[in-house]
Amino acid sequence: MSLIAHYLDADNQIHRNIDAEAVQTAHKSQTGLLWVDFLDPGDDERELLLNEFQFHPLVVDGAINPVIRPARVEDFGDYIFVNARSVDYTAETEVVQTTDIGMFIGQNFVVTVHNAEMPSVEAVNQLVEIDGRPMMKGPAFFAHALFDSLIQAILPTLDRMVDRADAIEEQVLTDPDQSALIALMALKRSCLSLNRALAPQREVLNRLGRREFNLIGHGVDLYFRDLADDLARVQASNDAIRERTDTSLATYLSVVGNRQNEIMKVLSIVATVFLPLGLIAGLFGMNFENMPGIGFRWGYHIVVGISVFAAAMVAWMFWIKRWVIAGAGFFRPRRLRRFVPQAVDPTRLAGHLGRSVSQNIQRMEAVVTSEQRPRPRWRPSVLQRINPANLRRNSGEQRRTSD
Repeated sequence: MSLIAHYLDADNQIHRNIDAEAVQTAHKSQTGLLWVDFLDPGDDERELLLNEFQFHPLVVDGAINPVIRPARVEDFGDYIFVNARSVDYTAETEVVQTTDIGMFIGQNFVVTVHNAEMPSVEAVNQLVEIDGRPMMKGPAFFAHALFDSLIQAILPTLDRMVDRADAIEEQVLTDPDQSALIALMALKRSCLSLNRALAPQREVLNRLGRREFNLIGHGVDLYFRDLADDLARVQASNDAIRERTDTSLATYLSVVGNRQNEIMKVLSIVATVFLPLGLIAGLFGMNFENMPGIGFRWGYHIVVGISVFAAAMVAWMFWIKRWVIAGAGFFRPRRLRRFVPQAVDPTRLAGHLGRSVSQNIQRMEAVVTSEQRPRPRWRPSVLQRINPANLRRNSGEQRRTSD
C-alpha cells in the first residue's frame, strides 16, 4: 500500500508528496486543493478516510474492497463519490480485465482510492509534480483531468484489439484451425468485458454534465459532457470490434463447412476411381479352376505392385491436402500466438496519457481565456452608416438624369 498526496495552497504554491500529518493539516485549513491517492489501502488508510475526511463507512468499505463494482455517482452533500473503471494493465490474461477507482470530490479536496496500479493516475501525478497545473482550477476540473486520463488509457488496448481482429480475419480465411477459434472467442469476451465497464460509466459522465450536483460548477459541466461524447466514441469502436468478431465467427463456420464439403467431394472421387479396381479384384478373386491368367508367373506380383502404388498415391494426396497429421505440420501457416491485449509498457503509456491530458488542459485554458477576453464594441458597418434619405435622393437624381 502507498499514499501520494499533493497540496495546492491558497497562494497557488504546490506542496508535493506531503505526509499524513500534513494531509490532515491541509484538509482542516479548508483552503486550496488537496489531492490524496491511496493505492491498495489498509486499516490505517481506512481510519484516515473515516476519521479525518468523515466519509460514509459503506462507501469507504466499497472503495477499499477489491471486488469490482459498476461505475456510479452518489451525492453526499459535502462531497460526491464517483466510482469509475478503466483497463487493468497489471493483468496478464488474454481477456481484457478492468479495475475501478473511487473518487471523493469535495470543496477543497479530491481523494482517489484504487487497488491496482493505474497508468492514468501516474500520468496525472507526473503533471502535478511538474507544475501543478491540473490542480489550479479546482476539484471539479481536477476530477475531469482524472476522468480524461482514464478514458485515454482505454485507447491503446482498443488499438491492439483491432490489430488482433485483423490477424484473426486473415487466419480464418487462410487456415481456420482451432487456434483461430480460441483467439476469436477470447477477443469477443474482451469486447463484452469492456462493454460492461463502459456502459454505466457513460451515464455517470452524463449526470456530471447535467449540473445535477452543486460541486460541479457551471464551467466544468460542458467538459464532462465532452468526455461523455469521447466515451461514446470509444464504446462505438468497441462495438465495431465485437461486430467484426461475429462476422469472423460466421466466416469461420462457413469456411469449415466448405472445407468439409470439399473433403467429401474428393473422397467420393477416390471411391469412384477405386471402384473398378475393386471389381477386377473381385472377379479375379473367384475360386474357379478354369480362369484365364492363372498360370501367368508374374501376375500376382504385378497386381500387388499396382495396389501398393495406388495406395501410396492416395496417401500422398492426403498428405498434400493436409487431411492427415503428417502433412499438416509442413503446409499449415503460422498459428496465432498467445495475445494479451493490455500488454503495454506502463512508462510509455503514462507518458502518452500525460501528454494527452496536458493538451486538453491547455485547450480548456484557451477556451476560458477567450471567454474572459472583453468583446469589441459594436460599430456600424459602412452600409449601416449610409443615410436612407440621401440614398433615396441620389437614386431619384439618377433617374431624372437618365430621362
